[in-house]
Amino acid sequence: MNSKDVTGVILCGGKSQRMGFDKALIHFKRHYVLEETAMSLKKIFPNVLLVTDHKRKFPAQLLANHVFLEDEFMQKGPLGALVTALRHIDTPYLFLVACDIPSITVTKIRCLLESVEDEQVILFSSEKLETLFAFYHRSCLSQFEKQLATDNGKIRTAFDCLDVKKVKKKNIDIVNINYPEELIYWRQND
Repeated sequence: MNSKDVTGVILCGGKSQRMGFDKALIHFKRHYVLEETAMSLKKIFPNVLLVTDHKRKFPAQLLANHVFLEDEFMQKGPLGALVTALRHIDTPYLFLVACDIPSITVTKIRCLLESVEDEQVILFSSEKLETLFAFYHRSCLSQFEKQLATDNGKIRTAFDCLDVKKVKKKNIDIVNINYPEELIYWRQND
């Protein structure tokens, strides 16, 4: 698939209860982690959107340099943000990634991109399904909207009704940061 057929989408809302502060504002080496993620996505995809609960929480510099979209489904988790993004893209696919995955690389994204044929969902499958590092086709929208109406916020619940390609990869190392001690460990080892 051509990367021009994909919009990069970064989820940067959420409650961040385990972290104790908003993970979208994790700062490292004079940059926000989500800014680093956006720069990686822009190397591949012509359009990148950041979906957030509230734009006003970000500094003016970030708002000026990136396209932000406010989540239309507050308190519905990643599924609500995914539905919001699917409603606003012009490309056949979007690539969804969470803002709290510091190990994003162009290589990892391209590896998954090369696996896309004509499926509705394409994601890595190692020990678990990486739903927040995945490609979603616009045709998923109606199924995800139906699921959202049931108050089940788990993206993978809809997979039984969609054409899903699970790309098996060992050592893909897609880990999000949920706790302050994980953030400390990551900063020391990067």
